[in-house]
Amino acid sequence: MAIVAGAAVAGLVTWAWPGGGAEPSAARSPGPSNGPSAVSGTHVPPCIYGDLPTDHAGYDQWRRTLLDTAFRLPAGYVPPDLVPVTEAGFATANLRVRHVVVPSLAVLRTAAASAGHPIDVVAAYRSFNDQADLFARRARQAGYSQTLDRTAKAGHSEHQLGTAVDFKTLGAADVTQSWGHEPTGSWMAANAYRFGFVLSYPEGQRDRTCYPYEPWHFRYVGKSLAAKIHRSGLTLREYLWRLNHS
Repeated sequence: MAIVAGAAVAGLVTWAWPGGGAEPSAARSPGPSNGPSAVSGTHVPPCIYGDLPTDHAGYDQWRRTLLDTAFRLPAGYVPPDLVPVTEAGFATANLRVRHVVVPSLAVLRTAAASAGHPIDVVAAYRSFNDQADLFARRARQAGYSQTLDRTAKAGHSEHQLGTAVDFKTLGAADVTQSWGHEPTGSWMAANAYRFGFVLSYPEGQRDRTCYPYEPWHFRYVGKSLAAKIHRSGLTLREYLWRLNHS
């Protein structure tokens, strides 16, 4: 097991989130440790910083691919069927998702608008190199430790799968953690699973997800699996670990 140097920073911080907005400073639990951990069995292991190839890294295994602070995709992982989110009715042509996501993403967009909570996409597919650049840029701005505590390293981001989408309220300049307690963020948290999207990093679950609360970050796993995860009460990381190790 390759353990990456550097420890999480606990305490009060302010961080630049998608689009440049700031998360309100808040007390939070410590991040992953650098110590060894068991990586077998049906119980999800404690969060660590590592560089382990993930299981189920085939393009056809996107539902089951587990990524966190320890497990990563290969640098050359680029989904072959990326298409712009405009195919799902969104306006941002330079953001892409896997084609399999598009039908459900379009239905989610329509349902949210019909419920009075129109949404937009702020981030989607991000390559290994794009994630490395993002991490380096944030490290220059905020320091390595704070960046490691808040941002996935290259290969460890669900965005590389092409099935993770960051949302915001349509017309809003940005999205912050407070969005999770606003009407549109609350509607997404309660309803997105019905369209196949799971909130990857729910509030108060950092010891299970390895990342801070991100009310905007949803991963598409398909309606059937999303419903099972919702009924289980487990986080996405916990459910996928049990699914892959049962």
